[in-house]
Amino acid sequence: MKDSALTAAVYDGFMAVFEPFLMKKWRRELWSRVEPSRILEAGVGTGLNVPFYRKEYDITALDVNEHFLERARRRARGKSIDAEFIAADVRDIPFSDNTFDSAVTTFLFCQLHDPVKGLEELKRVLKPGGRLLLLEHVKPQGRLENLVSSLSGPIYRLTGEHIAQDTDIYAEEAGFAKVSARPLLMNVVKIIEAEKPAS
Repeated sequence: MKDSALTAAVYDGFMAVFEPFLMKKWRRELWSRVEPSRILEAGVGTGLNVPFYRKEYDITALDVNEHFLERARRRARGKSIDAEFIAADVRDIPFSDNTFDSAVTTFLFCQLHDPVKGLEELKRVLKPGGRLLLLEHVKPQGRLENLVSSLSGPIYRLTGEHIAQDTDIYAEEAGFAKVSARPLLMNVVKIIEAEKPAS
């Protein structure tokens, strides 16, 4: 992921065009499924999910990009949200096994190399029975879906390589149970839910 203050600023400016429409609605729906608990948000980016944090959440948010994290911290301060923001990679999470009740990501695995490793790490730090909630841009299947998917290209060129994944399938490969996917925009954007097996 490109790491610069300019990239973070341009990213926020670009996303401001799309957030008032579908993305804000999708984020709200994702976070409406998150129960008050100890939560890990992986790939927090510039903090576009911060407006959906609730005061009863105990949130730790991580990202590899320090400039993105600084913007996320400022958003949290502006909302008087008490959350911990740390620089870390979802593929190497600096927490012990069985730490979190829920893990949440937004448009992270659609651009991540070695997504199964990242999902395995999320499973490791979740408590048995812990929930995984993902808002993901997934690999398109048909011609129209490819066209819709291509519209997001400029965003991914700012933050990394656009490599949309079969993330729901990878969640099963990583050992999650009860994997379900709800399409939001054809089969290009989905909310994916899963659970760490209890044993």
